[in-house]
Amino acid sequence: MGRRERTSVDIVSGNLLLSMLRFVWPIMLANLLQIAFHSADTIVIGRFSGQQALAAVGAAGPVTIFFTWGINGLSVGANVIVSRLIGRRDLGRVKDAVASALAIGLFSGLLIMSFGIPMASQLMKWLSVPQDIIAMSVLYLRIYFIVCIPVGIYDFAAAVLRSDGDTARATLYLALGGFLNVFLNLLVVVVFKWGVAGVAIATVISQSMAALLIMHRLLTYPGIVRFEKESAKADADIVREMLKSGIPSALQNQLFSFSNMIIQSTFNTFGSTAIAANTAAMCVEEYCYVFVDAFPQSCVTFTSQAYGAGKYERIRQVFVTTLALCGIGAFVIGMTAYRNGPFFLSFFSTDKAVADTGMYRLHYVTLFLFINGLLDCVVASIRGMGYSALPTFITLVGVCGFRMIYIFFIFPHSPTLSNLYLCFPYSWTLTLTIQTAIWIFLYRRLLSTGQVR
Repeated sequence: MGRRERTSVDIVSGNLLLSMLRFVWPIMLANLLQIAFHSADTIVIGRFSGQQALAAVGAAGPVTIFFTWGINGLSVGANVIVSRLIGRRDLGRVKDAVASALAIGLFSGLLIMSFGIPMASQLMKWLSVPQDIIAMSVLYLRIYFIVCIPVGIYDFAAAVLRSDGDTARATLYLALGGFLNVFLNLLVVVVFKWGVAGVAIATVISQSMAALLIMHRLLTYPGIVRFEKESAKADADIVREMLKSGIPSALQNQLFSFSNMIIQSTFNTFGSTAIAANTAAMCVEEYCYVFVDAFPQSCVTFTSQAYGAGKYERIRQVFVTTLALCGIGAFVIGMTAYRNGPFFLSFFSTDKAVADTGMYRLHYVTLFLFINGLLDCVVASIRGMGYSALPTFITLVGVCGFRMIYIFFIFPHSPTLSNLYLCFPYSWTLTLTIQTAIWIFLYRRLLSTGQVR
């Protein structure tokens, strides 16, 4: 029951750089596959259903991200708590922690679906979606909200596996679901002509398959995080700990998304071409974020296990290593995306106006995505040390608060796309400075007292 598979990484001891690289590449691959399959959705819908269908899916995008990022952020709590229990070798509670994580994932997905389906139309009205695409956006959303249940199961199961150092299997299952998604997209959009509804249906089916596969993995896992449904049960204390750690992360993700929805509503005032261009540019940017996002996920797992094991010097080593790898790599990738922007944008739309407008986002946002990566790594390290509320509060003020002030008070003085996009790098830089100062303070306290609080 306790043996470690070759797919698992020894997180607490051993060569840090090699362990992190081994841990992080399946996360990158999983992110890459997920984005590639999402891009396939966009390419298929843009090329075979037209610019309006592409804009409709793009207009609904901030809403789907708001809720799915909320689930993903909540799953960070499962990652932190299970990792900490493993680091402490408190194996007796790990089984109940796994059951608790899966229960939270299922319930959160069901709750969001129950809210989202009847509210889809109102959500699109709040975002000022143009009348020529609002019906398609509402249809897409109502079908898409069903995916929240399998997303909840998958994200929490993947968080549990990552806690034990296994990132490869979740990637495999995501890949299988993604290939199914591409096949279904071509079938329902190109052959059956179902348009945006077909894309949403394909996503629901493919994500459900990935959830079933990862649940089978947990039921048969030969390590300490196997889900033993006969004996394991959700534990109220563990659920509270997971929510205490996960809710701030979920809240941060959702308020990030909320601020992006406000920005999206401003994009919507520029018309369908600007919406389609922003959608295409975001798809290019998502490929860059594949690299950026993998290191914060790794950082929180490595830091949580090191904190649980009392290896505080390793926390600093993890922090420095993730910042260096993420910052340098993200800058190179962002620069590559910007320099080759017209080529990449051409995959998503053959309209020159869409490609030209999309370059604004690549210039003012994607090029500076490395700042976002550094910020996420700092926040992940603080959370791994057991402190969730403070970094969330600072991020909400520094990113979301600043963006709201920018949109409502600064942007109206010069309402251009370039000035709209500048709110992204400005907010990242401000918040990174504050969060780094907080990390230094908390780490010094940890070294002197043996605890963060």
